[in-house]
Amino acid sequence: MNITKIGINTGIILIALALLGYLGGGMQSWTALIPAIAGVPILLGSLLAKNPDKLKLGMHIAATFGLLGFLAPLGRIIPTAIKDGFELKLSTGCMIKMSLVSAIFVVQCIKSFKAARQARSKES
Repeated sequence: MNITKIGINTGIILIALALLGYLGGGMQSWTALIPAIAGVPILLGSLLAKNPDKLKLGMHIAATFGLLGFLAPLGRIIPTAIKDGFELKLSTGCMIKMSLVSAIFVVQCIKSFKAARQARSKES
């Protein structure tokens, strides 16, 4: 599977996670939609990358939001766990899932970027 398809799937997964948390999980707060805040730019960047002239730009946009999608939940989970102790509830579970999905995506982006660089250097 190529990186644009992985990015599209990642964006859809994060948007679905947000909608499930907001609609299905009873978390009727805008913060339940935070995974979609990362998922929409990942999806749009990956769709942009389907254009061969915009591949690099689109995937760098997607990777940037993937990195933010990994770090942002950790910035909330870690201080809360230190202050109040770790409690696994729906909101914490959604943040962990968002961070995990985003981390996997970023690792895939890094692998793809390295492979593309190596392919370019072999052509030269």
